[in-house]
Amino acid sequence: MTSTNLANVAQPVAQLNRRLPPIAGLLDDMIDQAIRARQRRILIADNPSQKLSALRVCDSALDQAVISLSLYGADAGLQLEARIASSTGAAREAAVFLRVALVVHTRDSALMDLTREYLADYPRTIRDAYWFYPVPIGPFDDHTEHIVSLFDKSKETPALQVLALELIGRRDVKKLRQQVRLLPEDSILAPQVHLAMARLGDADQLTRQFVNASLLPDQQTPNKIYAHAAMEIAAIDPRLLDKTVLGQILGAEYGESIDTAWAIAACWDPQSLYHYAKTREDLPSTLMLRIVAVTGYIAGIIAACADMANSTGTITAQQADVLVLALGQVPPEARCEPNDQEQKSKALRSLLLRVCRAAHIPLNNDADRCPWDANAILAQPDQSDNVRLRAGAVLRDTVPQFGSAVFEITHPLRQWLFIERASTAGITLSLSVVDVARRQELALMVAEFADELNAD
Repeated sequence: MTSTNLANVAQPVAQLNRRLPPIAGLLDDMIDQAIRARQRRILIADNPSQKLSALRVCDSALDQAVISLSLYGADAGLQLEARIASSTGAAREAAVFLRVALVVHTRDSALMDLTREYLADYPRTIRDAYWFYPVPIGPFDDHTEHIVSLFDKSKETPALQVLALELIGRRDVKKLRQQVRLLPEDSILAPQVHLAMARLGDADQLTRQFVNASLLPDQQTPNKIYAHAAMEIAAIDPRLLDKTVLGQILGAEYGESIDTAWAIAACWDPQSLYHYAKTREDLPSTLMLRIVAVTGYIAGIIAACADMANSTGTITAQQADVLVLALGQVPPEARCEPNDQEQKSKALRSLLLRVCRAAHIPLNNDADRCPWDANAILAQPDQSDNVRLRAGAVLRDTVPQFGSAVFEITHPLRQWLFIERASTAGITLSLSVVDVARRQELALMVAEFADELNAD
């Protein structure tokens, strides 16, 4: 798999000769529900403690709403325009999203006029509507003609060009590959061009040079736009990042902008990265928990469980990530409220010991009642140092499978697993955790099928 988006199989939507009659209040109620779904979607996508299973609920509701609204013909469009005129804040943003999504879905010629009208005020909204829609007819239907049209009409408008280049990459519009490549490398669009080519799985030596030159931490006047694009490219195809540059990034002061570099390092050399991370006192606890979860070393898992057992409340979403990804589940006692600290500690200990015994990791006789310490719990801590756990078992695969855990872990850790897949499999994987849930699930299904074929 070289990209999350498969070949374009554009199929025309059947044109309705009749529209549904306007039933008093029904269209209004439908729009109300859709606006609330969009507002929830924004909150869930922007919350680092949320997960794919939550995103799926909102996206399914929005898909159903757009399909239903399309059956009302012009009435739905007029009603949405009235909502836009009468709303403010988040409700207006949601109404704009639905209006543009409806036009994309119905292949309405008003799309460019709406895009120009609302892009300046709602860039993310317009991008999402183009990115997520139309709702596909089948799993492998991927209509992208609206993006081709946007690119053709964007030549004289930089803001439209930036949007078009992002969408070409995110929706894998391969028919525009040559036209994108012909854009001048030294223009202000250089970051977007390199990023689009990487997402299309067609990065070249010039893109590699762009990535490494933009990410060198010792630049006196670093260009944040270039660095952001370069880090995104590295996440899509880690092979483009030189190890020497990665080492310099990791040695610099931590910031959220270099989180991807830690993910790549955790995949390339998990043991060295884990031990190095333990020496860095400036790292936030959320990053350390992601490192523990992805690397899966038993000492780190025990230390994380110790922190959970010693806390008085329920565990955090990031702590739950460690349990789900490494040990395969979260004990109910760790999440229930009010939280009984003693019962939580016993449940965590029971889960940890059960996984260790199933993985044939030697334990001391008093492992069920000794202090929360790797040297006290493990009978042979030095020999167990190289063992990695994933989903409650020893991780033996060179390319770890996603498994069911990918639906129940937080957005940041899920993005790390996408990077892990690209790193270990040596592929291009342009998959975003804020993409529409149906497309993420399709990519995961294809990856699972590929894993089964490789296993056979």
